[in-house]
Amino acid sequence: MNEEYISTQIAVYKNSKTLLEFHDKLKVASMYSYAHIHADGEDNGDGRRKHSLIGILMKDYSGGTGDKAVTVKANISPEEAKFILSRITTGFSEYTFQQEKIFGQKDEKGYAQVTKVRFIRALKDSKGNARKIPWYVEVENGKGIPLKNATGGTYMKSGSFISTGKVYANLTDLDLFKLLSRVSSYIDAWEHSIAPSLITMAKKAMENRQAQQNAA
Repeated sequence: MNEEYISTQIAVYKNSKTLLEFHDKLKVASMYSYAHIHADGEDNGDGRRKHSLIGILMKDYSGGTGDKAVTVKANISPEEAKFILSRITTGFSEYTFQQEKIFGQKDEKGYAQVTKVRFIRALKDSKGNARKIPWYVEVENGKGIPLKNATGGTYMKSGSFISTGKVYANLTDLDLFKLLSRVSSYIDAWEHSIAPSLITMAKKAMENRQAQQNAA
């Protein structure tokens, strides 16, 4: 039996050359961290960490569609999505959000996956000309060599990045507000849907544990 495809898309912007989508990749915290509501690096049971995220997908159709299109993906946290939205609603004339992540298993040459994200609001371009469309959104995928710092964190070795694709879009304040407003509304709806049962389950577990201790 064929079933209709269920899309995780929350919001989309597209023109003749570019597509920008935001997707639901939110994950619930475990009962043992119930007050977080969102999963925040918990063990997923298979050696991987579970994170609650908003996915970003971009496509560049300027070279053609299908296999000729450039497709890139990255993730931001729910809080980061809301914070970028707040830069619009509070009227910041200029703003920059940049994020770089290196993750996953290393390949035979020691490279791991890299994603880069940029949200920039600028009044002028690199030549000093006034920008009529102030927002620049960019996602870049590639690979780099991961290194460990003194605290156990991972960072990318300087000069090791190799790009495999980059897509950007220029958006007005209203364009980006529409997208992130829908994302923010969805996050709120998700939290209101998930939180009651999660909190109830955790509270009951704590009450049962307390009752067992009192009876011992």
